[in-house]
Amino acid sequence: MELSNSDRQRYRIKTSGKSPTEINKVLRKRGVRGFVVNVDPEEVTMLVEKKDKRHNKECMR
Repeated sequence: MELSNSDRQRYRIKTSGKSPTEINKVLRKRGVRGFVVNVDPEEVTMLVEKKDKRHNKECMR
């Protein structure tokens, strides 16, 4: 992934008690593409390529 071609996206997901690695595995199983940057109790911030934004929104529904 090129950093110049990526955006920060936030997704709402219950993250309490999980490490960023565990959350990344859960999101990958859902089909979300990207890299976990920050984890809050109820949302995840990810670096996502611009072309994958729409795909990820569909996976999170």
